Amino acid sequence: MSTLRLGAYKLPAAEVVLVQTLFRLYAHGDAFRWTFVTSPPYDALLVDGTTEEGLSSAVDGMAKAVLRLTRMNAGDAPNTLGRPIRADRLQAWLKLVEADLLDTRATTPLDEATELGPATGDPANMAETAINPLRFKLRRWPPAALLRADPNRIRMATLLSRRPLNAAELATISQQPLQECQAFLNTLQTTGLVDIQRDEPAATPAAGPPAKASATPAAPAPAFARGLISGIRRRLGL
Repeated sequence: MSTLRLGAYKLPAAEVVLVQTLFRLYAHGDAFRWTFVTSPPYDALLVDGTTEEGLSSAVDGMAKAVLRLTRMNAGDAPNTLGRPIRADRLQAWLKLVEADLLDTRATTPLDEATELGPATGDPANMAETAINPLRFKLRRWPPAALLRADPNRIRMATLLSRRPLNAAELATISQQPLQECQAFLNTLQTTGLVDIQRDEPAATPAAGPPAKASATPAAPAPAFARGLISGIRRRLGL
């Protein structure tokens, strides 16, 4: 499992200790991928958004994602977190960043199949056989940090809010590349924003009981022959 690195840049010591304590608590939950580090390289960085140094654009180059701590009730601008640090809000931000970073690091099985193709070297055929059969439907609207004001992502999210779709269906309707649709669905799944539906195989009609062979009606008694024999017997006095 990939491990992501969070650091802190010139934060008060008390807040650094708090974040380290929260990380120990997070580690007892489901598959927490983050570790707190005290030296670069960083995947994400916490900085003090109330100082000129923390607001400097130079800080943004120190990590792929930067979260600025602001004053209480300072608003909910993207990639900011108001003080005091709340465990749930910090974890939610980490999950969004995690999904974004892992999208760029890992290649999904579907992507590999599309790129490599089958043994015959036909990528189109391999893509058809490797399509994920799961369908996804939005449980709630994604946050702005995930959509990134990208009209293609917004369109895909809108389609997924209406009905369940798998990657191939989403690509067809939205007219986006299949790999982008699959990556977007993976991000939504990682952040718990979608419900998942699996196609059920069509039920095979139960075979009915074998048809009974029609009974052959008994041959009717030869009434004419019986009457003829009785008449002969009477004439002979039998």
